[in-house]
Amino acid sequence: MVDEPKNPSDQKSASLEPPKDIEDLLKELPKVEPQKPSVLPPTPPPTQLPPTPPKPPAPVSPAPKPVTPPAQADFAPSGDKFKSLVRTMGEDLEAAKKGIKPEPKPFEIKPPPGGPKLAPQIVPPPPKMLTVPQIKLGPAEKTKPLELPKAESQSSPIAVPASKKFRLNPKFLILILALIAVFAGAWYFLIKRPEQINVSTPTIAPTPTPTVKTLSELITASKQITIPSSQNFLTALNNGIKTETLSAREFSALDIKDENGNKYSLSQIFEKLDIEPPSGFIENLDNQEWLLFTYGQEEVFDENGSLIFPDTVSEAAIAKKTGLIAKIVNPEILRSSLNSWEITISENLKNLFNLDLKKMTSEAFLDNIYTGTDIRYRNFPFADNSIDYAIVNLPELNADYFVLTNSRESVYSAIDLLRAQ
Repeated sequence: MVDEPKNPSDQKSASLEPPKDIEDLLKELPKVEPQKPSVLPPTPPPTQLPPTPPKPPAPVSPAPKPVTPPAQADFAPSGDKFKSLVRTMGEDLEAAKKGIKPEPKPFEIKPPPGGPKLAPQIVPPPPKMLTVPQIKLGPAEKTKPLELPKAESQSSPIAVPASKKFRLNPKFLILILALIAVFAGAWYFLIKRPEQINVSTPTIAPTPTPTVKTLSELITASKQITIPSSQNFLTALNNGIKTETLSAREFSALDIKDENGNKYSLSQIFEKLDIEPPSGFIENLDNQEWLLFTYGQEEVFDENGSLIFPDTVSEAAIAKKTGLIAKIVNPEILRSSLNSWEITISENLKNLFNLDLKKMTSEAFLDNIYTGTDIRYRNFPFADNSIDYAIVNLPELNADYFVLTNSRESVYSAIDLLRAQ
C-alpha cells in the first residue's frame, strides 16, 4: 500500500516551488564519509548432513563501496549526467500513483583525476555451499539361490574312462623280500666255504709281568772283604770299609767271605757282631735277597749342628755309612718284631754304627715320612749319626723291603733306589 501525504496543502506548495539549481542541490546533499569494508568472519566447515534436495543460494548483497567526497576544484559535471542521478519528488509521486515502490538509484562519485588514489579493496568472494550429490540406489531385487555347476552326466558320449594303475600288494612285497633274505643267508652260511669267512678276533695284549730286580742288580758296585774265622769280625769289617773309595751318594755292596771263600749268612754276621734281634726278625727276611752296603754320606753336621754344604766337602771328608737291605717275607710279623726291638736296638748297633749313646736326643723312636714311606728314627745327636729303619712297600712289584741305616740321607737314598726299579 502506498503512503499518501496527510496534508494536501503541503503537497501543493511543494509542487509550486520553483526547481532548484544543480549547485544548490549539490550543496544540500549530505556528506558521505568513506566506510570501511566489512570483513566477514570465517565460516566453519559445513557439517555432513543427510542428502537433501539442493536449494537455490540466497542472493548476497554486494558490500557497499567506499564513497569519497567530491573534490571542489576541477569538477565540472555535465547537466545530463546528473539529471539521471537526481531523484525528484515528482518521480516518486508518479511511481506511487502507478503502484511502483520507489527504489533508490545508485549514486557513485568518481574521484577527480590527479586526486589521491586509494588501494583497491579486495572483497572475499561469498562462500560456496557444499552440495552433496544425491545418489540414487537401484531398486531392491530378490537374489537367486547360488547354484553349483551340475556334474556331467555319466551318459555323456564324450566321457573317457580313467586308466587303471598297477599297484603291488604290500604283503606280497614283504613275502618276496623275506624269501630273498632267506636264500641269501643260506648261500652265505651253507654254500660259501668256511675258509673264505675272515672273522677278525681281537688280540688282547698280555699284561707284562713286572720283574723284580735282585739287590745285586740294583747295587752293581761291590767290595769284597775276606774275614778269617780266627780274626775279630768287627775290626776286620771296619778295616775293609776304611780302604773303600766312595763318591757322594754312591752305594757299594759288601761281599763278606771267610778264609775258604764261603759267604757269611745274615744270621752268622749278626752272631759275629753280637747283635741279638728279637725272635721273628731273621725268620721274616729272605735268606737269598739281602746285603750289607756302604754309602757315601754327603750331609754332614758340625759340632754345633750347622750343616756343612756339599761344595765344601772333599772326597776324603765324605763319611761312609753302613746299612742293611733285605726282602721281607711277612711284613706284619716283622713290624711287630721291630716294635719290640726298639728297646735294645741302640745297644746292639752301637759298635757297627759307631754311635755315642750319651748323645742320644730322644728316649723313644720318632716318626718321619718320606715319599709315602713311614720311617722310625733316633738321632745321636744329629741326623748324620742316627738309627733309621723303614719298611718299603712296592705293590706294583708285589714286594716289601726292610732298610736299616745309620743316617737320614742314607735311608732316603735307599728308598729312592728301591722305588726306581
